[in-house]
Amino acid sequence: MSLMSLSWLKNSVITEVVLAVLPVVIFLFAFQFFIMKKPVENTHQILLGIALSTTGLILFLEGLKLGFLPLGRQVGAGLPTSGSVYLMVVFAVIFGYAITLAEPSLRVLINQVETVSSGAIPGNLVMHAVGIGVGASIGISMLRILLGIPLWKIIVPGYLLAFILIYFAPAYMVSLSFDAGAVVTGPMVVPLILTVGVGLTTVLGGRDPLIDGFGLVATATLAPVISLLILGIAMGE
Repeated sequence: MSLMSLSWLKNSVITEVVLAVLPVVIFLFAFQFFIMKKPVENTHQILLGIALSTTGLILFLEGLKLGFLPLGRQVGAGLPTSGSVYLMVVFAVIFGYAITLAEPSLRVLINQVETVSSGAIPGNLVMHAVGIGVGASIGISMLRILLGIPLWKIIVPGYLLAFILIYFAPAYMVSLSFDAGAVVTGPMVVPLILTVGVGLTTVLGGRDPLIDGFGLVATATLAPVISLLILGIAMGE
């Protein structure tokens, strides 16, 4: 095998995914065999599922790398040419809402919510509430970048609001809202909002992509917490 082939393999998505998945699989099997001292049931099914999920993750990440990420950078860099702040903010809100609905981690969360609550908490309602929250947060982040507002002036009041809402929201919604804030930092939302944000700051005069282009994920993480706490208060006990 040539040095070029070895270099490609070392830096490929396939290698990254395999090296990420393999230790987890080995650990789980080893724990079941040597610590729990029990056989793994449905081994063939489990191995097939692991193979399928690994293959899917490889294809998904490669697709992001080849398609969504370059497109996101181009759109972010092209937004200032519109000359309209309102258009950029509206784009950010719709964009944030749409990519949140496509987030695989959020789908897993709402399925678990519906299962555990026996349908008492509608998964679609949770999903759209999270999507609205993330969309609003990306719109606010767009304004922050355009106006040069420091990140802490968004994050600190946001968390203060979340802590106040905790006292009024049902207990079940508190834990759910903070979990929802974590799941939106998945493989769909994070790469796309980062590329759009960095693409935007690279063409704006007086903006540092390293300072102003980041922070979008932090704001997006906080948004579902607030939106679901508000939803919980509206739903009541």
